[in-house]
Parts: sequence; structure tokens; C-alpha cells
Amino acid sequence: MTGVTLLEDQLSVDIFVSPKTRDFGQPVWDLLQAGLNAGLSTSVTEASTFAYGEVPAEEFRLLTDTLERECAHLSSIREFSQHPAYLQIIGMGPQALPLILKELEERPGHWFLALREITQENPVLPEHRGIISEMANDWLGWARDKGLRW
Repeated sequence: MTGVTLLEDQLSVDIFVSPKTRDFGQPVWDLLQAGLNAGLSTSVTEASTFAYGEVPAEEFRLLTDTLERECAHLSSIREFSQHPAYLQIIGMGPQALPLILKELEERPGHWFLALREITQENPVLPEHRGIISEMANDWLGWARDKGLRW
């Protein structure tokens, strides 16, 4: 498989994203990090709006609706995380973070691989692994600690 990066999470769930997808969100993430490093209260929304324009909330909703419709019957996180709609959300990069965090807050679900891929971080405590509500709380706490707004 040329041009494809294999990512593996703690649960040995594989997801495939192209290097282009990985690089897409980097300018937004760089702006966010620069703001945080300077002690500014920069939000992902502000950084992504500056870099790319409006956060694509409508597109995000269409993709999450597709995921719900086409993946509701799946019991495998691996299959869910390889769905093209999920990979497109990852491809939105950091501009998708406020939308994912809002979704996670309202309806905790399997956004953890997307969050890890976009942020390159994993704030989930070892004792919370596999407990969706606790994992969601760990991510939401991480986002608040970083000064992110959604």
C-alpha cells in the first residue's frame, strides 16, 4: 500500500489515512499551538476560521448522519473507524475538533480514534480505557484544560 500510513491504537484497531489527510489540518493546529504557547486564549474555532474559513458544521453533520445510518449495525470499532465518512472527518483536521467535542459531549461515542489522530494526544487514563463515558470525560477535560471552546 503506497502512500498510506497505518495507524494503530491501544486496542489494535487499524485505521488508514493518507499522508495528505494527516497534513491537511497542520496549519490550523500550528496556529492553535502558537496561540497557546504565547499564553493567548486561542480556540480551535478561531484558528481554523483564520486558516480555512468557517468550520464546516453542515458537512460534519452530513458525515455523522452517514455514519449513523451506515454503521449502526456494526459491532466492530475497526470497521466503523475505516468508514469513508469517519476518515473524511479526520481529514478536516483541527477545524473539526469543536464539532467532535460537541458531539462527544452530547452523545458520547467512538470519536476517540479521530481525536487522537487529529491532536496526536491521548488523555484517556489507563483505568478508563473501554468505558466510553469516562473516555469522553477525559477528552472533554483535556479540551477544557487546553482552552478549547465548542
